[in-house]
Amino acid sequence: MSKLNFIIMVLSAGILNIAAANQEIGTSSITKWQNDKKACFLLMFDDSWPSHYQVAVPELLERDIVATFYVNPGKGEYKSCIKHWEGTNAVWKQGMAYGNHTMTHQGVKDFEDAELEIGGCDDYILDIIPGKNPRLISWAQPGVGKGKWNISKEELNSILAKNNLINRPTFTDHGAVYHMQKSPQMLALADKAISSGGMEYLIIHGVERRKINWGYQDFWALNQDVYREVLDGLVERRDRGDLWITDHISYYKYDQERDNSQIQIISSNKDKIKLKITSSLDSQLYDQPLTIKTVVPENWQKCTVSQGSRISSNDVKNGVVQYDALPDESEIILTMQN
Repeated sequence: MSKLNFIIMVLSAGILNIAAANQEIGTSSITKWQNDKKACFLLMFDDSWPSHYQVAVPELLERDIVATFYVNPGKGEYKSCIKHWEGTNAVWKQGMAYGNHTMTHQGVKDFEDAELEIGGCDDYILDIIPGKNPRLISWAQPGVGKGKWNISKEELNSILAKNNLINRPTFTDHGAVYHMQKSPQMLALADKAISSGGMEYLIIHGVERRKINWGYQDFWALNQDVYREVLDGLVERRDRGDLWITDHISYYKYDQERDNSQIQIISSNKDKIKLKITSSLDSQLYDQPLTIKTVVPENWQKCTVSQGSRISSNDVKNGVVQYDALPDESEIILTMQN
């Protein structure tokens, strides 16, 4: 560390100590992004291609990255490889999220057909992946030929609302291969998010498959080397504290909860702080933990945080403790850890 950086670090710590000392014990805030990262980034994979489980997922797991895979359970490629989507080592069992991309990726003839295509895919995901029902699921409308998407925007919105589906951001200007071919172009999206403090994303279809017995290449196959360069670049930005890389629904819940929640101090003294987070959202659907920062007494070095059955031990830095909590109005208790 250079002398200048050391001086800046010391001055910053001093400013934080002064800021914490001037605030009431228990004063709390929600960080903009989970773990107080500067920005958020999403990776999304469309169309249930074989390269998703053959190439994409292993590279994600190697780097501890989560992504959203938009599945078509009635599509030929999916059905021929169904064990990789539903079986013992299924993509979702490896920590990835599934999104709704319709059953067959063939479009919809009318409203009734749309309910089968969209609602059917939703039911499928709810059936194979354990968890709350209802729950929020990410939605991505498939790109189909002219005349193959025959419902209005209002009809689509009614189906999405009925099935608790959340529309993902648009494909426009965010498609690997289609809009961008090189890693610097794709990583520029991440840097844009970091600069603005917002969210950016990349949508990938196929990934290049090099094993000779894998045969044909998936649609819009992204070069493997470019894919790895993008993942490594994202990891570098994540590990230096800039990026929260997550799935679409986790991002969406955090974003909505942060802007629709308030932290209330129930009581505070030198030994214990009690808080609760109230939210205008339905806690059954919006259950993403929020990252909280709370001012604690100066003599606290470590802090135990409990909320129901959730208990964690957290370091105190500059009079502030950072931890995760649910916005469900249950009591949050902070105590000094000896």
